[in-house]
Amino acid sequence: MSAHFHALFAAALLGLLLQPGSAHAAPYVFDSKRGEVLFAYSLPFSSGKGRFTGVTGKAEVNDAAPEKGNVDVVIDARTLRASDSLSQSELRGSSFFAVAKYPTMHFKSRSIRAKSTSSYEIAGDMTVKGITRPIVLHAELQPPNGGARQMRATTRIRRSDFGMTAYGFLVGETVDIEIRAPLIPAR
Repeated sequence: MSAHFHALFAAALLGLLLQPGSAHAAPYVFDSKRGEVLFAYSLPFSSGKGRFTGVTGKAEVNDAAPEKGNVDVVIDARTLRASDSLSQSELRGSSFFAVAKYPTMHFKSRSIRAKSTSSYEIAGDMTVKGITRPIVLHAELQPPNGGARQMRATTRIRRSDFGMTAYGFLVGETVDIEIRAPLIPAR
């Protein structure tokens, strides 16, 4: 066979392998300028809210075999913002996130299970204040749009699981978390 035929065959095979939905994982990084983690907790007659804007990390996305993917996220606890300065000061303090001692939080996936073509359960380990606990993220991932993808994930945790027990009579035990993270192709 000619060298020209081999070159065409190799190019066609490579093109098939790189098609969306192929069995290869695509590397992405979190867009640190637009990613955020939102949280909400209950108070006696209202709710408290906050967010972290320092979200970095990477993800390997495999549309054809989601279980082969992975997620690794670092959240800069020092970027915590709350609705008022008193709440922000308390949340950053030693009774809650202790950001001076623990400036980062970390999530690393252990498994990914597809629920549909755009909905996933991501089981992993979350480390906050040096305490690691298993959590499950309920994630939605949009198809690529110009290479980038949008991920949204939610979960609910118990704050006491991470050593945050102060003000138990005022602050609810459960915390709702939402991650909004644009993913851009890694270079």
